[in-house]
Amino acid sequence: RPSFFRMVNVSGLSRSNELTISMIAPAITAGKQWYQRRVAITAGTPILSSSDPQPNPQKHSFQAETRQLLDIVARSLYSEREVFLRELVSNAADALEKLRYTQLKGEEIDDPSATLHVECSLSESLNSLTIEDNGIGMTKEELIANLGTIARSGSKEFVKTAGADGGDTSNIIGQFGVGFYSAFMVGSHVTVLTRSAKPGSVGYVWNSNGEDGYDIQEAAGLPRGTRIVIQLKEDALEFVKKDRVREVLRKHSNFVGYPIYLDGVQVNTIEPLWTRKSSDIPDQEHAELYQSLSGRKDNPMYTMQFAVETPVSIKCVLYVPQFMPQLDIANLKNFGISLYCKKVMVQAQTPKLLPEWLMFLHGVVDSEDIPLNLSRELLQESVVITKIKSVITGKMISYLNRQAKRDPGKYEEFYKEFGRFLRIGIVTTESQTEKEDLAKLLRFESSKEEKGTIISLDQYIERAPEGQKQVYYLSAPSRDMAMESPYFETLQQNDLEVLFTYNKEDDVVLFKLENYKDRKLCTAEAANVKPVDKPEEPGHEKLEKQEGNRLATWFRDALGRENVKEVKMSDRQHSQPAVVTVENLTTLRRYLEMAPPDQKEASYKYLLHNSVVLELNPTHPIIKQLAPLRESNPEVAGLVASQLFDNALMNADLVHDPRRMVGRINKILQAVTESEVPTDADVKE
Repeated sequence: RPSFFRMVNVSGLSRSNELTISMIAPAITAGKQWYQRRVAITAGTPILSSSDPQPNPQKHSFQAETRQLLDIVARSLYSEREVFLRELVSNAADALEKLRYTQLKGEEIDDPSATLHVECSLSESLNSLTIEDNGIGMTKEELIANLGTIARSGSKEFVKTAGADGGDTSNIIGQFGVGFYSAFMVGSHVTVLTRSAKPGSVGYVWNSNGEDGYDIQEAAGLPRGTRIVIQLKEDALEFVKKDRVREVLRKHSNFVGYPIYLDGVQVNTIEPLWTRKSSDIPDQEHAELYQSLSGRKDNPMYTMQFAVETPVSIKCVLYVPQFMPQLDIANLKNFGISLYCKKVMVQAQTPKLLPEWLMFLHGVVDSEDIPLNLSRELLQESVVITKIKSVITGKMISYLNRQAKRDPGKYEEFYKEFGRFLRIGIVTTESQTEKEDLAKLLRFESSKEEKGTIISLDQYIERAPEGQKQVYYLSAPSRDMAMESPYFETLQQNDLEVLFTYNKEDDVVLFKLENYKDRKLCTAEAANVKPVDKPEEPGHEKLEKQEGNRLATWFRDALGRENVKEVKMSDRQHSQPAVVTVENLTTLRRYLEMAPPDQKEASYKYLLHNSVVLELNPTHPIIKQLAPLRESNPEVAGLVASQLFDNALMNADLVHDPRRMVGRINKILQAVTESEVPTDADVKE
């Protein structure tokens, strides 16, 4: 790259004012509010002077409106001061792009073989920061027009002119004409040295403190391009620290299309991969970009890259991490995709571009259609943002479905790490179509598969018997408990497949989903399936219907009518003496979990009274023996009835406080042992 370390002759300065070329320091002359500028580019290089008389600097005043706008730009437009570097580097990149376009048109320029680049240099001793480019430069008229008028964008004018000629201006970044003035957020004084790339052009120096206007004077010996020297304020000296400046450059300008050097070392070494064909990018380059964006050391589990033109033009690359640290699940600010406009970062971890359930992603979205505000850092509310979000969501769902079919084993690893986010998506989205699209990605263990094998809802439906309109599922803490559940018994006897859910999130998700591909998602507890008819076995005869009805009435009175909605005889099961059935069982469980501690007992009793139906098995020995026991020993019969009810509630995961059963169980055990232990009279006989 060509060196900018050349000697300069600044008009109006004598040899006594020779300085090193890395800084411009303001000095106030006695009796006048004029700054004498001393220009420096590199240490140890003297300034050339001309023997001919040179004109004095031309002083220009800011208009009142311009001064007011400048104050807004410099003090309140941007949310973070560090973005001044982004703005100035973007302007430099635009200058390089304009020069490249000029060359493509065949126009003559100075030094046509020079390698285009941006250079940043720092001086801790002089508290100055310099940003320079060897781009198109400016004439005096352009200098006055572009820097003397706030909110006039030279880049925007260039795009308008070049676009009319059919030129490609897609890489031009600037559009508002305020970015240069962000330098005054950190600088007490700014000097611009520039010379147009047109052969024979004169160089100029522009000076301003951002308050009193600006002055312009000729400068001999300047190279092609533009150099901006910022004399930093006392509270902005962090920007002479190399590590800090490197951090900001990589954060905001890492993918600018030209090399950026910081004190001679290139800082933007990673390519904007989303601008290339995905088939041409090796995995290692994706790993480097992923690590740069995420700050992680692992490689991505999945990489998705795409570009679309409708309904909005975007280029995108998204990465799924290998794992989700537990800490980050509650603190998703370290995740999300970064928003770029023409390879310049607008916002990191942009939440508006992703639904909550996709916030585990890292990546980049680059779009020229994004509606930015004046500071180029905040999104305006727009239908465009909604469209981008919709496109990303749909693309990611389709991508994950393809990966699940292509490599089921790898997808299972993904599901173990990120299945929770898919469940969040189903619960939070209002679109039934999106719910069902996400539901394709869910996985469950099945009663017809070995332990540990998981299947999709589509697999369940494909092998369901013809005419079955339900997808049955059962919530339990483990597979063993699910297999032993009384609610599973009848379904198993009918050879119906049941999905097992082992966490309450799945229970809620399937309840919210309600339907999938015209099938009703039905809990095993609510399944209306008749038991398989079997011949009565000796000892398993039913209670007479009339006796059964009397027992059910007594049962409800014994439990307390405020504690149960209904008690009835049922052929629902064979092995259990009693079960409870509840409409919307999932809702009931969630309601009890979320009830405030001081209201749990009252809520529990209210729901039992209004929702719970107890079904008694008329063939079970306990139920049949309870009929005469209520006459011979009503106290023990009442204890047994209450315990049977709590056992049924426990099987349905509806027990509020199991400790209250302990005293009752002890009384039942005492009654049993007293009836079984022989008396003294029995021993003598």
